[in-house]
Amino acid sequence: MKLIKNTSLRLRLILVISLTALLIWTLSTLTAWWQVRKEVNNVFDAQQIFFAQRLASSNLDTILMNRHPDIRHKKALKKQAKVRFDFDHDALAFAVFTHEGERVLSDGNHGDYFNFTPTQGFSENKINDDGDDLWRIFWLPTASGRLVIAVGQELDYREDLVEEMVLSQMWIWFASLPLLILLIVWIVNRELRSLKAVSQQVEQRSPEDQGVLSTDVPKEILPLVSNLNQFFERTSHLLTRERRFTSDAAHELRSPLAGLKIQTEIAQLAGEDSQLREKALSSLTEGIDRATQLIEQLLTLSRLDNLTALDGVETVHWDKLIPSLIRERYFHAQQHQIELMYEQQSLPSPQQGQPLLLSLMLRNLVDNGIKYCPQGTTITIQLNAKGIVVEDNGGGVAPEELTKLGQRFYRPAGQNQKGCGLGLSIVQRIAQLHHYHVEIENHQNSQGEQGLRVTIHW
Repeated sequence: MKLIKNTSLRLRLILVISLTALLIWTLSTLTAWWQVRKEVNNVFDAQQIFFAQRLASSNLDTILMNRHPDIRHKKALKKQAKVRFDFDHDALAFAVFTHEGERVLSDGNHGDYFNFTPTQGFSENKINDDGDDLWRIFWLPTASGRLVIAVGQELDYREDLVEEMVLSQMWIWFASLPLLILLIVWIVNRELRSLKAVSQQVEQRSPEDQGVLSTDVPKEILPLVSNLNQFFERTSHLLTRERRFTSDAAHELRSPLAGLKIQTEIAQLAGEDSQLREKALSSLTEGIDRATQLIEQLLTLSRLDNLTALDGVETVHWDKLIPSLIRERYFHAQQHQIELMYEQQSLPSPQQGQPLLLSLMLRNLVDNGIKYCPQGTTITIQLNAKGIVVEDNGGGVAPEELTKLGQRFYRPAGQNQKGCGLGLSIVQRIAQLHHYHVEIENHQNSQGEQGLRVTIHW
């Protein structure tokens, strides 16, 4: 069975269709054989009944019994009354018996060897001169009851006739079977040509090829081709993301690494100047922290880009997740003289997601506010039935900069704080994985203070 599964589809189709055709042909032959045999038996049975009835309706009683009452001369009478027919002796034979079982007339052949059977209707018996062959004999008493007519036929004769009739019709099937197999091979090869063409297209594709396969194929193969095109598209996007990640990492790490090298050289050249050495080491530490943060965010974004669906989702409890995040970032905000506030206007309907990713999404929003807002700013997180709003009163950004926020490695001009411009990209990717929508805009609070507002809609 395993060997059959490992063979080519073309060979399996040819074998299955050919064997199926052969099986159907065999079943059809057997059915025809059975039907012809039934019809032949019915015809010959009717012929025997008709022949016996004709004999019974004649004047056999008068001829055989009244004219020749002396049974002692019956043997000579039988020889004189024999009737001969010019056909196969097995096709039909008859004999006439008295009620006591004495044969008084026969066809002069097999009828001479019929064994008297006191029955009426059909019986299958052997006769004295025909070995083990069975005869089908019809017994019919005459109207007077003094004679019994027996009309018989050899069963082998019927079977030979059935065989001749069936084989005379079936020989054409034997002759056409090779042609049928050749036709099956041609049709299978022709219909699998499109699948072979798809295989050749896939074989000839280069890793950089972003084209799609032709969908001009039978509808049975179309789902396979469509899935292959989707797979190629996903693979192309994956390769593009990996190239972009490699390029971004190389570009963004070049400056921090160069700065680390410079600060290391300054520390080495400081000699006895402890103040210069301390300043160089402090800058070296800041550079290492910035490079570490950059690498962590690059790796996080790369992992998020490779995700197509979330696994292990669970119910998100926003009323517990947001206060926990505020407690976690409160001390960090206080160091920058920034206040964090939480307003729970209403609870949303239960939602499914990954709490760790959603916590990372909100943490990036809060950390961006802490990093880029001036001292004395208040960052407010509002929870309502339609989403989450994170807003501040830190002055906002220029209108022309709004559309660019969220682009990877983009930082608005005039920023003094060091960053890598990936925080909002991570926020948007996490929201996308959860089927949320992120909206960034400037706003003005009730006190007339300008600020930035980020709304996450579900």
